[in-house]
Parts: sequence; structure tokens; C-alpha cells
Amino acid sequence: MKSKIGKTVAALIFTAFTLCAASAASAANWLTFRGNAQRTGDALSPAPQTGPVTGQLVWQRSVPSAVQSSPAVSGGRIFFGCNDGNLYAVRESDGGLIWRFNTNNWVTSSPAVSGGSVVFGSYDSKVYAVDAATGELKWQFTTHNMVASSPAVADGRAFFGSVDGYVYCVDMKTGWQKWSYKAGREVYGSPSVAGGVVYIGNHDGKMMALDAATGKLKWRAIVGGPVVTAPAIADGYLYFGSWDGKLYCADIKNQAVIWRHDSGGSIESSPLAANGRVYFGNIRGRMTALDAKSGNVAWQTETGQTIISSPSIRGNQIFFGNNAGEIYSLDASSGAEIWKITTNGFITTAPAAGQTSVYVTGMDGILRSIR
Repeated sequence: MKSKIGKTVAALIFTAFTLCAASAASAANWLTFRGNAQRTGDALSPAPQTGPVTGQLVWQRSVPSAVQSSPAVSGGRIFFGCNDGNLYAVRESDGGLIWRFNTNNWVTSSPAVSGGSVVFGSYDSKVYAVDAATGELKWQFTTHNMVASSPAVADGRAFFGSVDGYVYCVDMKTGWQKWSYKAGREVYGSPSVAGGVVYIGNHDGKMMALDAATGKLKWRAIVGGPVVTAPAIADGYLYFGSWDGKLYCADIKNQAVIWRHDSGGSIESSPLAANGRVYFGNIRGRMTALDAKSGNVAWQTETGQTIISSPSIRGNQIFFGNNAGEIYSLDASSGAEIWKITTNGFITTAPAAGQTSVYVTGMDGILRSIR
């Protein structure tokens, strides 16, 4: 009897250890553009970190063309698209090539990893799902124009927009369409998903809230310029920028914009929402931190060149790039520069924050691991 109890206790301890290890491993992943389906720019459940990122270049991986696709990280692999028409999978440890999957045009869409699949769009008007381990095609879905939108995955479904003016929902296992919504104008931006609702903007200045199950419009906000960024969802609020130069905050429950901040320049940088603040860049080269509830300015840092890159956070460090080819780390509390790396191409993508490193792609065709 004692022996059986001892075996049971040992099994429970082993199971608990395994679950904790699995949880830590999964928490180290950055599965999609902005880190999660809410597009906060934070991993939300960060793994134990080994200390600050000091700006040391650990390794770099070159590909044949410019990279406008932000990386995703899962299971020791990094996934990103390239203007040579390929999606790449490389080793997180050293950047070594694992596989590549070819489409017929640019891949600027950032991949999303879910259930052993990687889903992403291409300028060839298709969305693909490939096996994360092998790169083999699982399914493809055809729209009527190019897909720059980065898919969001929730509840076994993938959501994305197309330049054909529609928002789509497809089954992650089969690639079959569940619904489509006619947005009216081009959809370059990426959707965010929370509470059974899909939020996505279009080129006509509309931010739409769609029922995730049916695709029916629940509500919308109309602003003064195209919305090409992914909105961030945090604490019951929706944050998004526009070409009209304003960063908006909408109260989701009341379905209304409650404040706006005029940044003085078009916003193509998706906002980061963390620690009670919202961070974003604009084309004038300014990174701004706002109080998430009031919209009041906490700090602003000038970089001197256009910021399209969407900021990401790890610990108290913010990471982003600009069109001078500079990769920045700023103190999230004060906006003070911690370090800066200069590269040979525009940095328009969002860094992926890992357990020990951040991973940044650039228009010079290089993926960098920075620790």
C-alpha cells in the first residue's frame, strides 16, 4: 500500500514538474505579430528572464531580399517572411536554416503559429498554412488581391484582411472559409481578437468590431485617415493609430472613443500596451508613451527618422527600429536610451522578444539575434 502511494505521489510530482516545464517553454514563445492575439506587444505570460538585453549581437541570418515580415518564435524556431516570396524557419540558437516555403510573391505578412501550423499571407493573394516542423503545405486559401495583413488565431480559426477589401475567417485545420465581411476599402492592417470579437481597420478610416463567430458588424469607429496598424487590446480598451496622426482609445464596453492624442505625424506603428501605458511611433521619428487611461503624455523620445516599426517590450525595455536602420532599446519608464544598433537598411518590423534575446528583421535582408 505504501509502495502504491509512493508511486502515486512520485507520479504527481513528475506530472507537476512536466506541466511547469511545458508552461515555461510555451511562455518563452512569441507566437504571432505583437506577441499575442490582443496585439499588446508583450508576451503577456513572460518566461523567467536571464537579465536585461545589453545590445550584444549574438548571430545574424541573411536572406536574398528585404524583410518586412516580423518574426514569430516557437519551439526553438524563428519564422519570418521575405520579399523573395519565401517563408523561412531558422533555429533560434544560431539562425541555421531549417526549411523554407515558396509562394509566388512577397511575404510581408507576419506569421502566426498555432497547433503545429504556421499561417501567413502573401502578395500572391493567398494565405497559407504549413507544418511548423517540416514546412509542408497543409492548406491554402485564395483571396482576390494581395494579403499584407498578419493573421490572428483564436478558437481554432484564423482571421485576416486582404487588399480586396474583405476580412476573412477560416478554419485552422482545413482552411475552409467560415465567413467574410466586406469592409469597403483595402485592408492592410492586422486584426486583434478578444472576448469573441475581431477588431480591424481599413483604408477608409474605419475601425470595425466584428463578431468572431459570424462576422457580423457589432460597431465601428470612423477616424480621419486610413488605419493600417493592428489595434492593441488591454484592460477593456482598444488603442489604434491612423494616418491622420492621432492615437485613439475606445472604451470597448461602451463602444465609443474616449480620448485621442494628436502626435503631429502619420501613425503606421502599431501601439504597445503595457504597464498602464501605450507606446507608439510616428513618421516624424518620435516614440511616445501615453497614460493608457487619460491619454496624457508620459514621455517622448526623438530618433530623427520615420518610425514604422511597432515597439515590443521585455521587462522594462522597449525595442523598435526606424528608417535610419537603427534598432533602439529605451527605458519603458522614462524613455531614456539604453542602447542603439545601426544597420544598413530600414527597420520597419516589430521585434520579437524572447527569453534571452530579441529578434529583429530588416530591409537589409538580415535577421538579428540581440542579447
